Amino acid sequence: MRQGKKSRLAYVILSLIGLFVLIAGSFTILREQYKRLNQELSRFIYESLSSYTEARQHGIGELADDIDRILSGLAEAAESAGLSAQNGKIQVYLDQFNKRNEDYQIYYQDVPQFMEGGAMEEAPQLKEQLLMGTGGFSDILASDDSGEKKFFFAAEPVKNGEEITGVFFLKVDANALVNSGTVSTPFKRVHSLIVKSDGSILYGNSSFFDNCGNLFSSMESSGIEAQYAGEIKKRFEERESFAFSFSGKESVYYISSYPLGINQWNLVNFVRSPDVLIQSELIFDSLFTTGGLLVILTLTICTVIALGFIRQKRRLQMEEQRYAVLSQFSDTVLFEYDYVSDTIEFTSNARNKLKLDSLTITGVLNPGRGSQFIHPDDWKGRASIQMVLKTWRKDEMMRRRIRLKTVSGEYRWFNCQFKILKDSSGRRFRVVGKLEDIMEQLGREERLKNEARRDLLTGMYNRFGKRLIEKELASRKRGLFIMIDLDNFKEINDTYGHVAGDTALTFVAGDLKRLFGETGVVARMGGDEFVVFVPEEWDTERIEIAAKAIIEAFRNIESEEFPEITISASIGIAVAPKDGVTYGELYHAADKAMYWVKNNSKKGYAFYQDSK
Repeated sequence: MRQGKKSRLAYVILSLIGLFVLIAGSFTILREQYKRLNQELSRFIYESLSSYTEARQHGIGELADDIDRILSGLAEAAESAGLSAQNGKIQVYLDQFNKRNEDYQIYYQDVPQFMEGGAMEEAPQLKEQLLMGTGGFSDILASDDSGEKKFFFAAEPVKNGEEITGVFFLKVDANALVNSGTVSTPFKRVHSLIVKSDGSILYGNSSFFDNCGNLFSSMESSGIEAQYAGEIKKRFEERESFAFSFSGKESVYYISSYPLGINQWNLVNFVRSPDVLIQSELIFDSLFTTGGLLVILTLTICTVIALGFIRQKRRLQMEEQRYAVLSQFSDTVLFEYDYVSDTIEFTSNARNKLKLDSLTITGVLNPGRGSQFIHPDDWKGRASIQMVLKTWRKDEMMRRRIRLKTVSGEYRWFNCQFKILKDSSGRRFRVVGKLEDIMEQLGREERLKNEARRDLLTGMYNRFGKRLIEKELASRKRGLFIMIDLDNFKEINDTYGHVAGDTALTFVAGDLKRLFGETGVVARMGGDEFVVFVPEEWDTERIEIAAKAIIEAFRNIESEEFPEITISASIGIAVAPKDGVTYGELYHAADKAMYWVKNNSKKGYAFYQDSK
């Protein structure tokens, strides 16, 4: 019996030791998993905040580019047309522009008005820069004594030769710099600041760091260690982007910054740990409690093993759910391609964008398989996705623009950014990447490009038409070149006003586009001068018919607002290659023929050889 008691005591002791080891081992595993989850969560926060900051930096860059294109285009138009602040056309255009834009308003001043003072007195550095002949941006200014409403100026000088005749300037609401728009983030709130390299806080939507007016001083006064303020200051001086975290005000702060390239401005975004939607502490508080109860109830090794399998299964399910949730915080579609199984797998949000039968596709490289969702032109070819997968590349980040079939059945452009990974033996085994829909971005770029090439009044090509004609001549060497100059156009402006002149130019442009717009290049070269180029070989009879059609169309122009206006034109005609093979040669020949008509009869046309 004593031996039996000893055996039972030994069994109990061994069981307790085994249970203690099991409990200790289980909590050790859970603690390591807790550390791992925190690391993964911190990495996710860094990447999400950096991506958000980079997206806002790109947005601010696009805003700056838009402003620069608007001011440059207006300045160029004003310089070529010799416009002034008293010109009604400028104010009409500016009024229409300002009605369509909430974030910024555009104004024009002649040099005397500009020198008298006004709003630009608040930006003396920019004013001095403009007087030296270059445009730029002012610092962010307060629009009232409270300092709650802030703005900044962007300006461009208008020149006549080397002389500055006026200034176009935009007054931009500073909210346009920090508004997040439609960018999705895994945060309740992102605090944004515009900070100069010396730490001066110019603008922001947060009150955490702006109590001293300086980021570095505010951090130190908030109980944040000076080394973090010093690190940010160093990065600002080196003009680098960065992201890291630090503690202060009973929270952990995650901060990300990108230089904006404007007046030494830096975009600073930060979030506090309470602002993060996913909290690892809440997850593991529940996990530790459940794990402890399960371990205490474990009395045998078999039960421990069974519970171990259960915990492992739960952990995997939680990992899958976590990554599934994370993928929903962004419009970006993530994917992985496995070389061994020839399988590509997408995150769940791909169903909202791409036309896919399944999130996992096997046999991608089989004939016709990949082209089911990738545009055929982007699937095949030397620079195609198929060739990238088949051809070895270095372990570096690569980018491609590809067209993918969306849920609507149409193809849309996506930016595909990916990286090919290799195993320990140096062989490729996986591709990891992301897809971003850039269709709206491409449409915006094309629209801005088209606006820069068009005359603001008539909608036809401006001097960009010269480049198109040169391109046609370089490839064909043949064509019809017509120069049209309106007769007595100055009298229309002087008698009836510039609005009447604009009306006449609009009617003329409409007739020329109707007569030649389908086959030729029609452009307004400035003032009342138009050119037409048809890249075809026409006989003399057909050319004369076209010239008479122009004259007849102008003669029949009628305006309900200005019925007294009559329009006629002098037309010079040159033919390539007989009269020249370059734009300059044809322009000179047609110009000479046109002036022969203007000096002899007006209201007619002449070929270049007729004017010799």
